[in-house]
Amino acid sequence: MKIVYRDHAVSRMMVRRITPEEVAAVLKNPDGKIKQSANKWIYYRKLAKREENAVAVVTVIVENTSFEVITVMINFEVK
Repeated sequence: MKIVYRDHAVSRMMVRRITPEEVAAVLKNPDGKIKQSANKWIYYRKLAKREENAVAVVTVIVENTSFEVITVMINFEVK
């Protein structure tokens, strides 16, 4: 799986202390995903080593096995 990060995603990862390994874990095995538009998805997952509710990764799917990460969030709740 190829993961490309936009500058905004990298800055949010640093502020929220989310590692590339955590992003990959969310994308590989999400608890769920929400479609936002034709090619934009939110993948989310509760990670055992993190205290927050869930980590979410907003992506644009470039190909079936390639993701472009737009941003990352913590304390994500499905509504």
